[in-house]
Amino acid sequence: MAYLKKALFFLFIIMFTCGFVFSDQSKNKEKAKDEKEKKEILFHPHEKVLVTATMTRQMIKDCSSSVSVIDKKDIQSLPGISNAMNLLNNQQGVFIRQTGPFGRADVDIRGIGQRGRRIAVLVDGRPEKMGLFGCTVTHAFPLDNVERIEVVRGPSSVLYGSEAVGGVVNILTHMPENKFETDFTGFYGSYNTQQYNLRHGGNLNQFSYFLTVDRRSSNGHRESSGYQGNALTGKIQYKWTENLLSSFQVKYFDGKKYEAGSLDHPLSDFWNDYKRGAADFSLKNSNPEDELFFKLYTNFGHHRFSDGWHSRDYVNGGVFRYTNKQMANNELTVGGDFRFLGGKSFNFPQGEWQKNEQAVFFHDQYVLWKKWILSTGLRIHRDSLYGLQLSPQWGAVYQINNNTSFRGNIGKGFRSPQLNELFMFPSANPELKPEIIWNYELGFKKHLFSWLILDGNYFHMKGSNFIETQPTDSPPPLFRFKNTGKFVFNGIEAGLRARLQQNLNLHIFYTYLNTGEKTKGRPGHKTDLSLRWDKSPYFVFLQGQYVTDYFAGDFSTRHLPSYFLLNTRMGFNLSQGIKIFLDINNLFNEYYNIYVELPGIASGIYPMPGRNINLGIKISP
Repeated sequence: MAYLKKALFFLFIIMFTCGFVFSDQSKNKEKAKDEKEKKEILFHPHEKVLVTATMTRQMIKDCSSSVSVIDKKDIQSLPGISNAMNLLNNQQGVFIRQTGPFGRADVDIRGIGQRGRRIAVLVDGRPEKMGLFGCTVTHAFPLDNVERIEVVRGPSSVLYGSEAVGGVVNILTHMPENKFETDFTGFYGSYNTQQYNLRHGGNLNQFSYFLTVDRRSSNGHRESSGYQGNALTGKIQYKWTENLLSSFQVKYFDGKKYEAGSLDHPLSDFWNDYKRGAADFSLKNSNPEDELFFKLYTNFGHHRFSDGWHSRDYVNGGVFRYTNKQMANNELTVGGDFRFLGGKSFNFPQGEWQKNEQAVFFHDQYVLWKKWILSTGLRIHRDSLYGLQLSPQWGAVYQINNNTSFRGNIGKGFRSPQLNELFMFPSANPELKPEIIWNYELGFKKHLFSWLILDGNYFHMKGSNFIETQPTDSPPPLFRFKNTGKFVFNGIEAGLRARLQQNLNLHIFYTYLNTGEKTKGRPGHKTDLSLRWDKSPYFVFLQGQYVTDYFAGDFSTRHLPSYFLLNTRMGFNLSQGIKIFLDINNLFNEYYNIYVELPGIASGIYPMPGRNINLGIKISP
């Protein structure tokens, strides 16, 4: 808690000071607003906005990277979701490795993930990771304040640095639009599963706030697999002028998860106790000609495991960027970031470790002949332990007409060696080099009819220097972290979106992934289907997933049975402000397993739940 108190004091001082430093910079607010909208037409016409791919407002159709967006309506429809990471499981190119419906939900994007160590996980642009191991405690993200999630598939290190070697997951949080908002959601179901969420916020013109309390618990679908987690979040915003906005938010999570172990190595009374906290302060000044953004943040954790592990860790940092739109048809963003990572272990291995990183970057987009959007970017990244790393990216979008577009992207991603790999255990190796991935992809989007959209892309990834444990020539130790050889992943991602009727929507996503010899835990084929019918006061949502060509070992060994899952959520507006839900997960009671890669003997095949039912209610006075 000492970290949190210091961060709160520091960030409140900055926020207070900013009130005196910045004065009103908008003399003609209505005119400025009109100019801003006109300025963005070239880059942002007529489609969903996302901010993660370029750090500024960007339309999906104008983006050279592969992106997915899970919006508010999707979040409200999906059944059986225990945390924010599970929302991604039915997206193109994404697979979730989990030991059960509660607890960890580790994201793989195109076969790359490693418990969030190779995926940049952000909350409103704030990096979320553990300082010692570089991983993400994925069950520390309940659905308490989630408004939408944006996913960039493929390396994004040019903007987000280390860990974005496989992609980016950015969780965007809710802020109220009405004067006051309050709602309560509760679920109860199989395995004595209970979920309660209370949210309250207000929008008082210049000042707005949003607060949440979340509690989730379950006995688990296996013996010794129970879970209990509590989370608190708070966010306040103040609009100093029409263009100047400051934001401050905090988060605290306390969760205990019992793990029953894999089928090969079952465990009894093995638990992980995670306490995670975060705080950040940001300031944004935007007008039609340019935008200035600044954020300071801190992450901290206190972890205790039943095997004796006991540690504290932190990641403190900041990011700033400036976007200039003054040149015709051009949008240039320049910026930099820094962070200090460290922590302390109180048991074996005892010690304290730390390192730091700094970087500068730029990203430029240019509209040519109102048909082409050309982009390029470069990051110069310095790590205090190994030195410099360069990460370039190039992209192009060609819009033939309003219904058809093509895109291409070439980019380099990297991941810095983490403190545990460098120093902490006998297997540590201080000579490790950064992991590298080069990504090449081509994609298209086609409006076949006004009600039918088809999109797809092909990607080719070449990796080198990946850090893995390998047998040593002269033990002890028996194993040591080493930079292994090269690998090549190829894949296809395709999507079909159809509005069959005014109230009936169909989505079909297909992912093909060829990982060569590295098949362990990476499905070769995955097909996802969702069907949503919504006509007040009823709605019905069906979600299906078929997984095949799935193995628990490399070189296509230890074949896992293919499986088809069908989940459903049915809802009914009982009265104004009261909704009831019925979730049925694994409707056909399919027996299936997931391979999860964890440290030591915890890696292995985990059986998933059979049919389970949850009944819920949402009250919005």
